[in-house]
Amino acid sequence: MRNFTLLILAVLYVIPALAQRKCGTEEAMQQLIASNPALQKVRERKEARLQEMTRSVKQSRAQMRTIYPTITIPVVVHIVMRNPDQVTDEQVQSQIDALNRDYAAAAPDITSVPAAWQSRIGQANIQFCLAQRTPDNNPTNGINRVTTTRTSFSSSNSASAVKHVATGGADVWNSDNYLNIWVCNLAENYLGIATFPQGYPADEQGVVITYTAFGTTGTAVSPYNAGRTTVHEVGHFFSLRHIWGDESGCGADDGIDDTPLQGNYTYNCPRFPLTDRCTVDSPGIMFNNFMDYSDDVCMLLFTSDQVDRMRLTLENDRASLMVSEACLPLNLQENDASILNIISPYNQICENNIVPRVVLKNQGKNALTSVKINYVVDEGTTVSYNWTGNLAALKSDTVDLDSSIPGEGLHLLKVYTALPNNNPTDGDGSNDTAWSPFQYYANATFPLLEGFEGNTFPPAGWEIKNYDNSFSWELSADAAKSGTKSIVIHNLAYNTNGAVDDILTPVFDPTGKDSVFLFFDVAAAAYSSLNGTNTTWDSLQVLTTSDCGETFDSLYKQGGSSLLTRRVPVTTEFVPMASEWRRDSINLTPIIKKGAFRVVFRNISNAENNIYLDNINIVTKNTLPYLKEKGMVIGPVPTSNQLYITFLEVPNDLEWIGIYNTLGQLVSKQPGSSINNSNRFIFDLVNEPNGIYFVKLIYRNNVKTIKITKVN
Repeated sequence: MRNFTLLILAVLYVIPALAQRKCGTEEAMQQLIASNPALQKVRERKEARLQEMTRSVKQSRAQMRTIYPTITIPVVVHIVMRNPDQVTDEQVQSQIDALNRDYAAAAPDITSVPAAWQSRIGQANIQFCLAQRTPDNNPTNGINRVTTTRTSFSSSNSASAVKHVATGGADVWNSDNYLNIWVCNLAENYLGIATFPQGYPADEQGVVITYTAFGTTGTAVSPYNAGRTTVHEVGHFFSLRHIWGDESGCGADDGIDDTPLQGNYTYNCPRFPLTDRCTVDSPGIMFNNFMDYSDDVCMLLFTSDQVDRMRLTLENDRASLMVSEACLPLNLQENDASILNIISPYNQICENNIVPRVVLKNQGKNALTSVKINYVVDEGTTVSYNWTGNLAALKSDTVDLDSSIPGEGLHLLKVYTALPNNNPTDGDGSNDTAWSPFQYYANATFPLLEGFEGNTFPPAGWEIKNYDNSFSWELSADAAKSGTKSIVIHNLAYNTNGAVDDILTPVFDPTGKDSVFLFFDVAAAAYSSLNGTNTTWDSLQVLTTSDCGETFDSLYKQGGSSLLTRRVPVTTEFVPMASEWRRDSINLTPIIKKGAFRVVFRNISNAENNIYLDNINIVTKNTLPYLKEKGMVIGPVPTSNQLYITFLEVPNDLEWIGIYNTLGQLVSKQPGSSINNSNRFIFDLVNEPNGIYFVKLIYRNNVKTIKITKVN
């Protein structure tokens, strides 16, 4: 009897009792917004656009009476537990089967939908398959078991800890090509958490399900053992909100026209009809909807409008899932050498010499012992490299090929394999070849004056880095400080936060130059009020890189009130008037000693409004011989009004500067940190009497005193 009691206790410890349904998706989203308030307006704009598009699609669908074509999405299931074998392959497949039934409105219990809702049933025709190939084109069954030392994972930040190996979880498989589902022990009685398309990084996109609410068998526990927790969370993944609008009260809504207004979530499995204070008449609220909190057996339908919203999200925000080949099984050939990717060169290179670095993969069954790797730049001469080694099936190697000189301009590098294991034909020619665009331009000469008036953009030697392949710097004929054109980045339409976009100047060699200065015209506006609660703004940074983009020196960063040239909110596309430009300048002299450099103009979007740049000017100036020799100069002496104290380099240990009269009285004082972009302090003595004064430079470990004379 004692052993039986211990067994029961052990079972209860392994499979905890489940309380009422609890989804962490909206809570995680609110947590994200709290850490980045600018995301709220991004979400509001996205929501308004989705509602508008859903109504438009609904009208078209009603007129054409069309049915959505079936789309199949590859799924990888990461089982992250102390004993990941607890969740069997059969249990995983049961969840895939449940998803396929419910997203096709084909589950046997669909007939249990109340008659009042039958006409509103939507058929998404979204199907799911377990992935057959990994991101590196290795065979898989779509199940990734990871043993963790953690007993559970918090819902914090959309359960981000389970999504990274570094925090005891499993790293994402490319979320562009896979729907990632993490199965684990979720803490705090949460059943699941999903990411909406906006706000979350690509390496955290997907769905997290607690192991006792996953699938229809095995560790799945009633009342959450019909697979509908995952159906619910995948609905969030495709932009569906909770049916009650995530706020208690009748003012909130889920943005879906054919779901009744509902005051709060529904628990358990109530009898139909059920009314509440928001929908007081029969048939009442739609507690059978997959986006409520009812038990699995009572979750039965998505509505037609919900389906429209999901398909719009799939086609606009998650379109890459529709063309992913991860569901196609691999067909390994006997001999198959693949160029997996080209590591370098890519984008702009800083020297007129390339040593292509590629990843060679043995995609065949036989060990790869030899292969010829060819490359050609544009339509030039083919360069061949004979690789030998011993690569087992599906293994890869990084290979440096022979060097060549590409010359100036834009280029396309083509790398391809031939003669794997000395066989005249490759088993699968479709994976033999990879391409990489790159460019090389010789150093530009001073001065630079770029007003973007030419017909080519970006101009020769310039480079745009669009890291997320979304909005970036572009040519604009809508506004200009002078001429007819400028460049702009449309942050108003850039519905994301923290996205980085760079535009880089050509390379300049400052050898022999005493000082270098940058000047540019900027215009910017915000969507939010400067007097509001927003704490995250679009920002403009100016950086330099002296090692071809490996590291950067930040010389300028402006955002919010310090950047704006129109200070009232602009909720439409900001186009500056002639008076709404500002001329800014930066002293680039401190980076001369690092050698050749590029200037980087970096936009960091937080969905405010547009930023324009024009008339970018980089000039050099000669330094006074005395300043070169002594490192500092004070003048003019004698002075009649303003006194300039100029340093060759910024003094790091200067604490402050004081000017005293002959009575020892302090006349004026400035901290060392107030030095301007010209490495200069300016003191105004116009209102002081004529006479002798003493300039004291207070360093950390010493003091210098210099006598000056003031006369009118």
